Amino acid sequence: MLIIPVIDLMGGKVVHARGGQRDQYLPIESQLTSSVYPHAVIKQLLTWFPFPVIYIADLDAIESGRVDKAFYLQLHTLYPQLTIWLDAGIRNLNEWLIWHDLPNIKPVLGSESLEDEDLLQELQQTEFILSLDFRKGNLLGNYNLLELSHLWPDTIIVMSLDNVGSDAGPDMQLLKKIQLLKPEAKLMAAGGVRGKDDLLDLEGIGTDGALVASVLHKGKLSVDTIRLIMN
Repeated sequence: MLIIPVIDLMGGKVVHARGGQRDQYLPIESQLTSSVYPHAVIKQLLTWFPFPVIYIADLDAIESGRVDKAFYLQLHTLYPQLTIWLDAGIRNLNEWLIWHDLPNIKPVLGSESLEDEDLLQELQQTEFILSLDFRKGNLLGNYNLLELSHLWPDTIIVMSLDNVGSDAGPDMQLLKKIQLLKPEAKLMAAGGVRGKDDLLDLEGIGTDGALVASVLHKGKLSVDTIRLIMN
């Protein structure tokens, strides 16, 4: 099972996401790093454990369309073996083209941002990741996406925004629902992981990975546990 740390970027700092209420996000407080600046946070995170993949939610790009490609090129130079799953608020093909050719970047299409559902069809021969973003059990964005599972890519993130940064645990029922729509997809849970037991429960229902942030920064996952879960 793949464990993927989440880095939420806003205003040049790493922030603590909670419930998807972005106007309330504050700079992180972490047991892994004393910094709130992305280069330092990523360096200290990867020193602590050599994660092969990290997920970055670029909230400046999502909210206002501000693009900082230089930052991601620097990350590739510093960590050439690292894969970055990047949600930069892609809405259409033109915005996809900004990111798709950057080295080590796998763009994420988030349902919350996606305006052109035809993009799923256009990208069928391309590697990408789809994030189905839910709040209060409802899909954000175009609800038709749930009827287009035949166009979904091989990797699906199920993002439970209400559970992000909370101690509510993962939304198991939602994960099972999405799993039924495309059983062959790799399913990634996002939101609510509190520790080892939640990860084992996710593994038990066939989830292929989990996106985590708060549980790492609170020191509730040890290196030994991560190594065990990731085999």
